[in-house]
Amino acid sequence: MEFLKAVTAKEALGMINTFPVYLHTEVIPLDDSLGRIVAEDIVAHENIPPFSKSLVDGFAIKVKDAQGAKETNPALLFYKGEIRIGEEAKAVLDEGSCIYISTGAMMPEGADGVVMQEYSRKMGDAVEITKTTHKGENICFIGEDIKIGSTVLAKGKRLTPFDLGVLSALGMADVWAYKKTKIALISSGDEIIPIDQQPTPGQIRDINRYTILNMLKRISSDVSFIGVARDNPEDINEHLIASRENDMILVSGGSSKGERDYITTSIEQLGGEILFHGINIKPGKPTIFASLWGKPVFGLPGHPVSCSMAFTRFVLPLVRRLQGESVEEEKRTTGILTTNIPSSYGIEEYVRVTVAYDEEGCKITPLFAKSSVISSLSRASGYIIVPEGREGFEQGEEVVAYYFE
Repeated sequence: MEFLKAVTAKEALGMINTFPVYLHTEVIPLDDSLGRIVAEDIVAHENIPPFSKSLVDGFAIKVKDAQGAKETNPALLFYKGEIRIGEEAKAVLDEGSCIYISTGAMMPEGADGVVMQEYSRKMGDAVEITKTTHKGENICFIGEDIKIGSTVLAKGKRLTPFDLGVLSALGMADVWAYKKTKIALISSGDEIIPIDQQPTPGQIRDINRYTILNMLKRISSDVSFIGVARDNPEDINEHLIASRENDMILVSGGSSKGERDYITTSIEQLGGEILFHGINIKPGKPTIFASLWGKPVFGLPGHPVSCSMAFTRFVLPLVRRLQGESVEEEKRTTGILTTNIPSSYGIEEYVRVTVAYDEEGCKITPLFAKSSVISSLSRASGYIIVPEGREGFEQGEEVVAYYFE
């Protein structure tokens, strides 16, 4: 495929989103499940809470017995004992009586409200109630949190710490989850050196390795760094072959049409197919997408911003699909642009921005920087997309900013 017969962003995503995906599942302990993708709908097999309980320290009452109660005209109820948390409530509440109850303790039969301790006065064998209580007040009823038979987590959901709390409440020690996506990461270029070395003129430390690897780790991928491939076909072939057992292969650098960029040649030599080479975007135009041994292969630009933006827009959606994650809208916000953004007509452009809030609302400010300036990503809250059919945005326009996750 001749380079720079670039596809549009929409065409690129169409090819990426239709790439065949094969999912495999496994059972994992709850302790190890944070960030993993649920492989089945999780249906509650019990009610949470399993019994009605008090939400406060106070007195369980029949609310009609305290109707109209106030500080100057309290209701007088007979004291009939107490229920502590962890105890089974065996008492039955009679009319005109009350039972002291701790926060989280089981409600006694016959009670339909709890008056907070602050609105009561103990008077020997009686209690004065100084506030009207409504039916159901300060009670969490059986099944009010989670009802038996309800779907609490849907298939394809990425597990959060709060999800693990739900599963622990249901007594689920194990979870059916999709297996982690195994991804091979290769850096390429004669100029790339390890981060612990001092660059000589013409050399650069391996920025993309740490940026992309940790973006993948953040979504629970199993990433292996294969190494730095030098600018010769033999070394590139060797690194690609070493990546063969993975589910996806990412190569940073070597995607531009230069004299010593051999990525596309190596993929074809090994029996792969180049699906596109070049996307009509800025930054990130020289991005490659290919199929090799039935696995998706991306060739990402070497410049750090180009690499990270191409990864965010085009690689991440496929990684999520390989993991079995349900497609969700990107995290975004709408705000007012603080300055003009010029752009070239016919190119989809991604502009890094900061997002800030003041008394007037959300303000979005562009960070103008070249594609090699990694610090612009560190300062950015996210990015906005200038569509290919526009020549930019003007100050004061309302725009959508997509957050970096």
